[in-house]
Amino acid sequence: MRKFLQLFYILTLFCSSTFCYKILLYNPKFAQSHVTFTGKLADTLAAAGHDVVVYQPELNENITISGSKNKNVRFYIKPKDMDFERGFSIDSLHGNVFEEATFSSNTNMATIFNRIKTGFCERILNDNENFKKLRAEKFDLGITEHFESCGYGVFKKIGLEKYITTYSSSIFPLSVELLGVKSHPSYLPGVMGSTTDQMNFLQRIWNYINYFGESYMIKSMFNSGSEKAIIKHYPEFNMDDAIADSAFYFVNSDEHVDFAQPITHKIIYMSGLGKIQSQPLEKKYTDIFDSAKRGVILFSFGSVAQSSHMSSEMKKAFLEAFSQFPEINFIWKYEKDEDQIAKEYKNVFTGKWLPQNDILDHPKLLAFISHGGMNSVMEGAAKGVPMICIPLFADQKRNSLMLQRRGMAIKLEKTHLTKEKIVETIKEIINNQKYSKNAKLISRMIAAKPTKAEERVVKYAEFAAQF
Repeated sequence: MRKFLQLFYILTLFCSSTFCYKILLYNPKFAQSHVTFTGKLADTLAAAGHDVVVYQPELNENITISGSKNKNVRFYIKPKDMDFERGFSIDSLHGNVFEEATFSSNTNMATIFNRIKTGFCERILNDNENFKKLRAEKFDLGITEHFESCGYGVFKKIGLEKYITTYSSSIFPLSVELLGVKSHPSYLPGVMGSTTDQMNFLQRIWNYINYFGESYMIKSMFNSGSEKAIIKHYPEFNMDDAIADSAFYFVNSDEHVDFAQPITHKIIYMSGLGKIQSQPLEKKYTDIFDSAKRGVILFSFGSVAQSSHMSSEMKKAFLEAFSQFPEINFIWKYEKDEDQIAKEYKNVFTGKWLPQNDILDHPKLLAFISHGGMNSVMEGAAKGVPMICIPLFADQKRNSLMLQRRGMAIKLEKTHLTKEKIVETIKEIINNQKYSKNAKLISRMIAAKPTKAEERVVKYAEFAAQF
Protein backbone atom coordinates (compact mmCIF):
# COMPACT_ATOMS: atom_id res chain seq x y z
CA MET A 1 0.00 0.00 0.00
CA ARG A 2 2.83 2.36 0.90
CA LYS A 3 4.57 1.70 -2.42
CA PHE A 4 1.30 2.36 -4.26
CA LEU A 5 0.92 5.74 -2.51
CA GLN A 6 4.51 6.64 -3.34
CA LEU A 7 3.94 5.75 -7.00
CA PHE A 8 0.69 7.75 -7.06
CA TYR A 9 2.50 10.78 -5.61
CA ILE A 10 5.27 10.55 -8.19
CA LEU A 11 2.78 10.28 -11.06
CA THR A 12 0.79 13.23 -9.71
CA LEU A 13 3.92 15.34 -9.40
CA PHE A 14 5.01 14.37 -12.90
CA CYS A 15 1.60 15.30 -14.33
CA SER A 16 1.40 18.65 -12.58
CA SER A 17 4.88 19.70 -13.64
CA THR A 18 5.03 18.31 -17.17
CA PHE A 19 1.68 17.54 -18.76
CA CYS A 20 -1.14 19.29 -16.91
CA TYR A 21 -1.80 22.86 -17.98
CA LYS A 22 -4.38 25.38 -16.88
CA ILE A 23 -6.45 26.31 -19.93
CA LEU A 24 -9.17 28.96 -20.34
CA LEU A 25 -11.83 28.68 -23.04
CA TYR A 26 -14.03 31.64 -23.96
CA ASN A 27 -17.42 30.13 -24.83
CA PRO A 28 -20.24 32.72 -24.86
CA LYS A 29 -23.85 31.64 -25.32
CA PHE A 30 -24.18 33.32 -28.70
CA ALA A 31 -25.11 30.44 -31.04
CA GLN A 32 -25.79 26.84 -30.02
CA SER A 33 -23.62 25.07 -32.59
CA HIS A 34 -20.66 27.23 -31.57
CA VAL A 35 -21.29 26.59 -27.86
CA THR A 36 -21.38 22.84 -28.55
CA PHE A 37 -18.18 22.98 -30.60
CA THR A 38 -16.18 24.85 -27.93
CA GLY A 39 -17.68 22.62 -25.25
CA LYS A 40 -16.25 19.56 -26.99
CA LEU A 41 -12.82 21.21 -26.97
CA ALA A 42 -13.13 21.81 -23.23
CA ASP A 43 -14.21 18.22 -22.59
CA THR A 44 -11.36 16.81 -24.67
CA LEU A 45 -8.72 18.82 -22.83
CA ALA A 46 -10.23 18.01 -19.44
CA ALA A 47 -10.29 14.29 -20.31
CA ALA A 48 -6.56 14.55 -21.05
CA GLY A 49 -5.98 15.67 -17.46
CA HIS A 50 -5.72 19.43 -17.89
CA ASP A 51 -7.28 21.98 -15.56
CA VAL A 52 -9.94 23.46 -17.84
CA VAL A 53 -11.94 26.60 -17.10
CA VAL A 54 -14.71 28.05 -19.27
CA TYR A 55 -15.65 31.73 -19.16
CA GLN A 56 -19.24 31.87 -20.42
CA PRO A 57 -21.10 35.17 -20.83
CA GLU A 58 -24.80 34.57 -21.49
CA LEU A 59 -26.63 36.20 -24.41
CA ASN A 60 -28.96 33.88 -26.34
CA GLU A 61 -31.88 32.98 -24.07
CA ASN A 62 -32.70 29.93 -26.21
CA ILE A 63 -29.42 28.21 -25.32
CA THR A 64 -29.89 26.08 -22.22
CA ILE A 65 -26.72 23.98 -22.50
CA SER A 66 -23.20 24.84 -21.32
CA GLY A 67 -21.60 22.88 -24.16
CA SER A 68 -19.48 20.76 -21.81
CA LYS A 69 -20.30 17.38 -20.29
CA ASN A 70 -17.07 16.66 -18.42
CA LYS A 71 -17.71 17.24 -14.71
CA ASN A 72 -14.12 18.43 -14.19
CA VAL A 73 -14.63 21.53 -16.36
CA ARG A 74 -15.04 24.62 -14.18
CA PHE A 75 -17.18 27.62 -15.16
CA TYR A 76 -17.17 31.37 -14.61
CA ILE A 77 -20.54 32.73 -15.73
CA LYS A 78 -21.48 36.28 -16.66
CA PRO A 79 -25.29 36.48 -16.36
CA LYS A 80 -27.35 38.13 -19.07
CA ASP A 81 -27.78 41.88 -19.11
CA MET A 82 -31.55 41.85 -19.44
CA ASP A 83 -31.86 45.47 -20.58
CA PHE A 84 -29.57 44.87 -23.56
CA GLU A 85 -30.00 41.17 -24.29
CA ARG A 86 -33.71 40.51 -23.74
CA GLY A 87 -35.23 38.41 -26.50
CA PHE A 88 -32.02 37.92 -28.48
CA SER A 89 -31.57 34.73 -30.46
CA ILE A 90 -29.12 34.05 -33.26
CA ASP A 91 -31.83 32.64 -35.55
CA SER A 92 -33.74 35.92 -35.36
CA LEU A 93 -30.89 37.58 -37.25
CA HIS A 94 -31.44 35.39 -40.30
CA GLY A 95 -35.15 36.12 -40.69
CA ASN A 96 -36.97 33.37 -42.56
CA VAL A 97 -34.14 31.08 -43.61
CA PHE A 98 -36.35 29.31 -46.14
CA GLU A 99 -36.67 32.47 -48.23
CA GLU A 100 -34.00 33.64 -50.66
CA ALA A 101 -31.43 36.00 -49.14
CA THR A 102 -30.81 39.30 -50.91
CA PHE A 103 -27.89 41.73 -50.85
CA SER A 104 -30.01 44.05 -48.74
CA SER A 105 -30.92 41.34 -46.20
CA ASN A 106 -27.29 40.20 -45.92
CA THR A 107 -26.09 43.78 -45.40
CA ASN A 108 -28.77 44.36 -42.79
CA MET A 109 -27.77 41.17 -40.97
CA ALA A 110 -24.10 42.25 -40.92
CA THR A 111 -25.09 45.65 -39.50
CA ILE A 112 -27.16 44.06 -36.73
CA PHE A 113 -24.37 41.61 -35.91
CA ASN A 114 -21.92 44.50 -35.67
CA ARG A 115 -24.14 46.46 -33.28
CA ILE A 116 -24.97 43.48 -31.06
CA LYS A 117 -21.37 42.34 -30.83
CA THR A 118 -20.15 45.82 -29.90
CA GLY A 119 -22.65 46.11 -27.05
CA PHE A 120 -22.12 42.52 -25.92
CA CYS A 121 -18.33 42.87 -25.86
CA GLU A 122 -18.50 46.21 -24.01
CA ARG A 123 -20.45 44.53 -21.22
CA ILE A 124 -18.09 41.58 -21.12
CA LEU A 125 -14.98 43.76 -20.84
CA ASN A 126 -16.50 45.46 -17.79
CA ASP A 127 -16.96 42.15 -15.97
CA ASN A 128 -14.27 43.11 -13.45
CA GLU A 129 -15.43 40.70 -10.76
CA ASN A 130 -14.87 37.63 -12.94
CA PHE A 131 -11.70 39.05 -14.49
CA LYS A 132 -10.13 39.43 -11.05
CA LYS A 133 -10.76 35.73 -10.39
CA LEU A 134 -9.61 34.68 -13.86
CA ARG A 135 -6.42 36.72 -13.53
CA ALA A 136 -5.64 34.95 -10.27
CA GLU A 137 -5.91 31.56 -12.01
CA LYS A 138 -2.72 32.31 -14.00
CA PHE A 139 -3.64 30.37 -17.13
CA ASP A 140 -1.06 28.76 -19.38
CA LEU A 141 -3.22 28.97 -22.52
CA GLY A 142 -6.40 30.53 -23.83
CA ILE A 143 -8.76 29.31 -26.58
CA THR A 144 -11.30 31.54 -28.33
CA GLU A 145 -13.39 31.21 -31.47
CA HIS A 146 -13.02 33.65 -34.35
CA PHE A 147 -16.79 33.86 -34.74
CA GLU A 148 -17.30 35.68 -31.43
CA SER A 149 -14.01 37.53 -31.21
CA CYS A 150 -14.37 39.38 -27.90
CA GLY A 151 -12.26 36.57 -26.44
CA TYR A 152 -9.10 38.38 -27.54
CA GLY A 153 -10.14 41.32 -25.37
CA VAL A 154 -10.81 38.98 -22.45
CA PHE A 155 -7.30 37.56 -22.77
CA LYS A 156 -5.80 41.06 -22.75
CA LYS A 157 -7.84 41.93 -19.65
CA ILE A 158 -6.37 39.03 -17.68
CA GLY A 159 -2.86 39.18 -19.14
CA LEU A 160 -3.08 35.91 -21.08
CA GLU A 161 -0.62 36.03 -23.99
CA LYS A 162 -0.66 32.47 -25.34
CA TYR A 163 -3.82 31.45 -27.15
CA ILE A 164 -5.32 29.36 -29.95
CA THR A 165 -8.02 30.58 -32.34
CA THR A 166 -10.77 28.18 -33.43
CA TYR A 167 -13.64 28.18 -35.89
CA SER A 168 -16.58 25.77 -35.87
CA SER A 169 -16.68 25.38 -39.65
CA SER A 170 -14.26 25.35 -42.60
CA ILE A 171 -11.58 27.99 -42.62
CA PHE A 172 -12.45 30.91 -44.88
CA PRO A 173 -10.16 32.94 -47.19
CA LEU A 174 -9.84 35.95 -44.87
CA SER A 175 -8.44 33.81 -42.03
CA VAL A 176 -5.97 32.07 -44.32
CA GLU A 177 -4.67 35.45 -45.46
CA LEU A 178 -4.32 36.70 -41.87
CA LEU A 179 -2.16 33.65 -41.19
CA GLY A 180 0.16 34.50 -44.07
CA VAL A 181 -1.18 32.48 -47.02
CA LYS A 182 -2.52 34.28 -50.06
CA SER A 183 -6.07 33.36 -50.98
CA HIS A 184 -6.78 32.33 -54.57
CA PRO A 185 -10.38 33.00 -55.66
CA SER A 186 -9.49 31.67 -59.10
CA TYR A 187 -9.89 28.15 -57.74
CA LEU A 188 -10.96 28.43 -54.08
CA PRO A 189 -14.74 28.88 -53.66
CA GLY A 190 -15.92 31.45 -51.15
CA VAL A 191 -17.75 30.78 -47.90
CA MET A 192 -21.13 31.62 -49.40
CA GLY A 193 -20.22 30.80 -52.99
CA SER A 194 -22.22 28.75 -55.45
CA THR A 195 -19.45 26.72 -57.11
CA THR A 196 -16.97 23.99 -56.28
CA ASP A 197 -13.25 24.35 -56.97
CA GLN A 198 -13.95 23.31 -60.57
CA MET A 199 -15.04 26.62 -62.13
CA ASN A 200 -15.41 27.84 -65.67
CA PHE A 201 -14.15 31.28 -66.69
CA LEU A 202 -17.32 33.20 -65.79
CA GLN A 203 -17.60 31.40 -62.46
CA ARG A 204 -14.02 32.37 -61.64
CA ILE A 205 -14.81 36.02 -62.36
CA TRP A 206 -17.91 35.92 -60.17
CA ASN A 207 -16.02 34.13 -57.39
CA TYR A 208 -13.33 36.83 -57.54
CA ILE A 209 -15.92 39.62 -57.24
CA ASN A 210 -17.76 37.73 -54.51
CA TYR A 211 -14.53 37.37 -52.53
CA PHE A 212 -14.47 41.10 -51.71
CA GLY A 213 -18.11 41.17 -50.66
CA GLU A 214 -17.62 38.13 -48.44
CA SER A 215 -14.50 39.63 -46.84
CA TYR A 216 -16.49 42.74 -45.92
CA MET A 217 -19.38 40.67 -44.57
CA ILE A 218 -17.16 38.42 -42.47
CA LYS A 219 -15.19 41.33 -41.03
CA SER A 220 -18.43 43.09 -40.15
CA MET A 221 -20.04 40.01 -38.61
CA PHE A 222 -17.02 38.45 -36.90
CA ASN A 223 -14.51 41.18 -36.10
CA SER A 224 -15.61 44.80 -36.33
CA GLY A 225 -18.11 44.93 -33.47
CA SER A 226 -15.82 43.31 -30.91
CA GLU A 227 -12.83 45.29 -32.16
CA LYS A 228 -14.65 48.58 -31.49
CA ALA A 229 -15.32 47.53 -27.90
CA ILE A 230 -11.77 46.29 -27.26
CA ILE A 231 -10.19 49.46 -28.68
CA LYS A 232 -11.99 51.50 -26.01
CA HIS A 233 -9.86 49.66 -23.45
CA TYR A 234 -6.75 49.11 -25.57
CA PRO A 235 -6.40 51.81 -28.28
CA GLU A 236 -3.49 49.97 -29.93
CA PHE A 237 -5.48 46.76 -30.41
CA ASN A 238 -5.83 45.35 -33.93
CA MET A 239 -8.05 42.33 -34.54
CA ASP A 240 -6.15 41.13 -37.60
CA ASP A 241 -2.89 41.13 -35.64
CA ALA A 242 -4.52 39.30 -32.73
CA ILE A 243 -5.69 36.49 -35.02
CA ALA A 244 -2.32 36.33 -36.79
CA ASP A 245 -0.56 36.00 -33.41
CA SER A 246 -2.51 32.83 -32.54
CA ALA A 247 -0.31 29.84 -31.83
CA PHE A 248 -2.64 27.66 -33.92
CA TYR A 249 -5.97 27.89 -35.73
CA PHE A 250 -8.27 24.88 -35.15
CA VAL A 251 -10.95 24.33 -37.82
CA ASN A 252 -13.97 22.03 -37.55
CA SER A 253 -13.46 20.46 -40.95
CA ASP A 254 -11.85 17.38 -42.44
CA GLU A 255 -9.07 17.54 -45.00
CA HIS A 256 -10.53 14.57 -46.88
CA VAL A 257 -13.88 16.32 -47.31
CA ASP A 258 -12.98 20.01 -47.60
CA PHE A 259 -11.68 21.69 -50.74
CA ALA A 260 -7.91 21.45 -51.11
CA GLN A 261 -6.13 24.74 -50.43
CA PRO A 262 -2.74 26.08 -49.35
CA ILE A 263 -2.42 26.29 -45.57
CA THR A 264 0.22 26.97 -42.93
CA HIS A 265 1.33 24.70 -40.10
CA LYS A 266 -0.83 26.83 -37.81
CA ILE A 267 -4.05 25.47 -39.36
CA ILE A 268 -5.16 22.22 -37.71
CA TYR A 269 -8.11 20.19 -39.01
CA MET A 270 -9.96 18.60 -36.09
CA SER A 271 -13.40 17.52 -37.26
CA GLY A 272 -14.92 14.55 -35.48
CA LEU A 273 -14.06 15.75 -31.99
CA GLY A 274 -16.11 14.20 -29.20
CA LYS A 275 -17.60 11.46 -31.34
CA ILE A 276 -20.57 9.94 -29.52
CA GLN A 277 -20.91 6.18 -29.38
CA SER A 278 -24.17 5.12 -31.01
CA GLN A 279 -26.85 3.69 -28.74
CA PRO A 280 -29.60 1.16 -29.57
CA LEU A 281 -32.66 2.87 -31.00
CA GLU A 282 -35.93 3.02 -29.10
CA LYS A 283 -38.66 0.64 -30.25
CA LYS A 284 -40.62 3.35 -32.07
CA TYR A 285 -37.61 3.91 -34.33
CA THR A 286 -36.72 0.24 -34.80
CA ASP A 287 -40.33 -0.33 -35.84
CA ILE A 288 -39.95 2.37 -38.50
CA PHE A 289 -36.85 0.66 -39.88
CA ASP A 290 -38.33 -2.83 -39.66
CA SER A 291 -41.51 -1.84 -41.51
CA ALA A 292 -39.63 -0.20 -44.38
CA LYS A 293 -39.24 -2.69 -47.24
CA ARG A 294 -36.34 -0.85 -48.86
CA GLY A 295 -34.99 1.42 -46.14
CA VAL A 296 -35.30 4.77 -44.37
CA ILE A 297 -34.38 8.37 -45.21
CA LEU A 298 -33.66 10.88 -42.42
CA PHE A 299 -34.82 14.50 -42.91
CA SER A 300 -33.55 17.18 -40.51
CA PHE A 301 -32.58 20.86 -40.73
CA GLY A 302 -30.63 20.92 -37.45
CA SER A 303 -31.10 22.98 -34.30
CA VAL A 304 -31.56 26.49 -35.76
CA ALA A 305 -33.81 26.11 -38.81
CA GLN A 306 -37.23 24.68 -37.98
CA SER A 307 -39.20 22.75 -40.58
CA SER A 308 -42.41 24.11 -39.09
CA HIS A 309 -41.41 27.55 -40.44
CA MET A 310 -41.49 26.34 -44.04
CA SER A 311 -44.15 27.68 -46.34
CA SER A 312 -47.18 25.41 -46.78
CA GLU A 313 -46.19 24.95 -50.43
CA MET A 314 -42.72 23.71 -49.47
CA LYS A 315 -44.10 21.29 -46.87
CA LYS A 316 -46.59 19.94 -49.41
CA ALA A 317 -43.83 19.43 -51.99
CA PHE A 318 -41.85 17.26 -49.57
CA LEU A 319 -44.85 15.25 -48.38
CA GLU A 320 -46.12 14.54 -51.88
CA ALA A 321 -42.63 13.61 -53.00
CA PHE A 322 -42.21 11.22 -50.06
CA SER A 323 -45.54 9.58 -50.89
CA GLN A 324 -44.06 8.46 -54.22
CA PHE A 325 -41.76 6.04 -52.37
CA PRO A 326 -44.07 3.60 -50.49
CA GLU A 327 -41.20 1.15 -49.87
CA ILE A 328 -39.22 3.84 -48.01
CA ASN A 329 -40.04 5.35 -44.62
CA PHE A 330 -39.10 8.97 -43.91
CA ILE A 331 -38.16 10.24 -40.43
CA TRP A 332 -38.66 14.02 -40.35
CA LYS A 333 -37.52 16.35 -37.56
CA TYR A 334 -40.61 18.54 -37.29
CA GLU A 335 -41.05 20.81 -34.28
CA LYS A 336 -44.83 21.13 -33.91
CA ASP A 337 -46.67 17.91 -33.13
CA GLU A 338 -49.95 19.80 -33.07
CA ASP A 339 -49.69 20.44 -36.83
CA GLN A 340 -50.14 16.70 -37.45
CA ILE A 341 -48.47 17.35 -40.76
CA ALA A 342 -47.95 13.68 -41.66
CA LYS A 343 -51.29 12.25 -40.52
CA GLU A 344 -52.34 11.38 -44.09
CA TYR A 345 -48.96 9.93 -45.09
CA LYS A 346 -48.32 6.38 -43.90
CA ASN A 347 -44.58 6.41 -44.64
CA VAL A 348 -43.73 9.75 -42.95
CA PHE A 349 -42.91 9.87 -39.21
CA THR A 350 -42.19 13.13 -37.39
CA GLY A 351 -40.59 14.11 -34.08
CA LYS A 352 -39.57 17.31 -32.31
CA TRP A 353 -36.24 15.72 -31.45
CA LEU A 354 -34.49 12.79 -33.11
CA PRO A 355 -31.55 10.59 -32.02
CA GLN A 356 -29.69 11.64 -35.17
CA ASN A 357 -26.38 10.01 -34.29
CA ASP A 358 -28.04 6.64 -33.67
CA ILE A 359 -30.26 6.84 -36.76
CA LEU A 360 -27.28 7.64 -39.00
CA ASP A 361 -25.60 4.42 -37.85
CA HIS A 362 -28.48 2.13 -38.84
CA PRO A 363 -27.59 -0.18 -41.78
CA LYS A 364 -31.00 0.37 -43.44
CA LEU A 365 -30.56 4.15 -43.66
CA LEU A 366 -30.51 5.07 -47.34
CA ALA A 367 -29.83 8.81 -47.23
CA PHE A 368 -29.83 11.95 -45.09
CA ILE A 369 -31.67 15.12 -46.20
CA SER A 370 -29.95 18.02 -44.43
CA HIS A 371 -29.50 21.80 -44.45
CA GLY A 372 -25.75 21.39 -44.87
CA GLY A 373 -24.70 22.69 -41.45
CA MET A 374 -21.09 21.75 -40.70
CA ASN A 375 -21.93 19.44 -37.80
CA SER A 376 -24.45 17.49 -39.90
CA VAL A 377 -22.14 17.43 -42.93
CA MET A 378 -19.22 16.05 -40.93
CA GLU A 379 -21.47 13.59 -39.11
CA GLY A 380 -22.89 12.28 -42.37
CA ALA A 381 -19.41 12.00 -43.89
CA ALA A 382 -18.04 10.14 -40.88
CA LYS A 383 -20.97 7.70 -40.95
CA GLY A 384 -20.70 7.15 -44.72
CA VAL A 385 -24.27 8.22 -45.49
CA PRO A 386 -25.21 9.70 -48.92
CA MET A 387 -26.78 13.14 -48.50
CA ILE A 388 -29.22 15.52 -50.13
CA CYS A 389 -28.22 19.01 -49.00
CA ILE A 390 -30.57 21.99 -49.08
CA PRO A 391 -28.45 24.94 -47.85
CA LEU A 392 -30.36 27.70 -46.07
CA PHE A 393 -27.83 30.36 -45.01
CA ALA A 394 -24.22 31.22 -44.10
CA ASP A 395 -21.60 28.57 -44.99
CA GLN A 396 -24.11 25.82 -45.71
CA LYS A 397 -23.91 26.21 -49.48
CA ARG A 398 -20.15 25.73 -49.42
CA ASN A 399 -20.46 22.76 -47.06
CA SER A 400 -22.98 21.14 -49.40
CA LEU A 401 -20.74 21.70 -52.40
CA MET A 402 -17.83 20.04 -50.59
CA LEU A 403 -19.82 16.83 -50.34
CA GLN A 404 -21.12 17.13 -53.90
CA ARG A 405 -17.53 17.55 -55.10
CA ARG A 406 -16.63 14.29 -53.34
CA GLY A 407 -19.48 12.50 -55.10
CA MET A 408 -21.43 11.63 -51.94
CA ALA A 409 -24.18 14.28 -52.05
CA ILE A 410 -26.55 16.24 -54.26
CA LYS A 411 -27.22 19.92 -53.57
CA LEU A 412 -30.72 21.32 -54.04
CA GLU A 413 -31.55 25.03 -54.06
CA LYS A 414 -34.19 25.98 -51.48
CA THR A 415 -35.81 28.35 -53.99
CA HIS A 416 -36.40 25.56 -56.53
CA LEU A 417 -38.02 22.88 -54.38
CA THR A 418 -40.86 21.19 -56.22
CA LYS A 419 -42.37 17.75 -55.82
CA GLU A 420 -40.87 16.71 -59.15
CA LYS A 421 -37.36 17.95 -58.29
CA ILE A 422 -37.39 16.26 -54.89
CA VAL A 423 -38.59 12.96 -56.39
CA GLU A 424 -35.93 13.13 -59.10
CA THR A 425 -33.19 13.79 -56.52
CA ILE A 426 -34.27 11.00 -54.17
CA LYS A 427 -34.35 8.53 -57.08
CA GLU A 428 -30.83 9.56 -58.07
CA ILE A 429 -29.36 9.32 -54.55
CA ILE A 430 -30.84 5.86 -53.80
CA ASN A 431 -30.49 4.25 -57.24
CA ASN A 432 -27.06 5.50 -58.32
CA GLN A 433 -24.62 3.49 -56.23
CA LYS A 434 -21.78 5.97 -56.74
CA TYR A 435 -23.10 8.13 -53.88
CA SER A 436 -23.12 5.27 -51.39
CA LYS A 437 -19.76 4.00 -52.62
CA ASN A 438 -18.10 7.42 -52.32
CA ALA A 439 -19.69 8.10 -48.93
CA LYS A 440 -18.35 4.83 -47.54
CA LEU A 441 -14.89 5.56 -48.98
CA ILE A 442 -14.81 8.98 -47.27
CA SER A 443 -15.99 7.37 -44.03
CA ARG A 444 -13.18 4.80 -44.14
CA MET A 445 -10.59 7.50 -44.85
CA ILE A 446 -11.78 9.58 -41.90
CA ALA A 447 -11.70 6.55 -39.60
CA ALA A 448 -8.21 5.51 -40.75
CA LYS A 449 -6.49 8.88 -40.30
CA PRO A 450 -3.08 8.47 -38.62
CA THR A 451 -4.01 10.91 -35.84
CA LYS A 452 -7.49 11.35 -34.36
CA ALA A 453 -9.06 14.73 -33.68
CA GLU A 454 -8.72 14.33 -29.91
CA GLU A 455 -5.00 13.63 -30.19
CA ARG A 456 -4.44 16.63 -32.44
CA VAL A 457 -6.29 18.99 -30.11
CA VAL A 458 -4.49 17.79 -26.99
CA LYS A 459 -0.99 17.68 -28.48
CA TYR A 460 -1.18 21.06 -30.20
CA ALA A 461 -2.74 22.70 -27.14
CA GLU A 462 0.02 21.29 -24.93
CA PHE A 463 2.66 22.50 -27.37
CA ALA A 464 1.15 26.00 -27.44
CA ALA A 465 0.97 26.13 -23.64
CA GLN A 466 4.57 24.98 -23.30
CA PHE A 467 6.14 27.30 -25.85
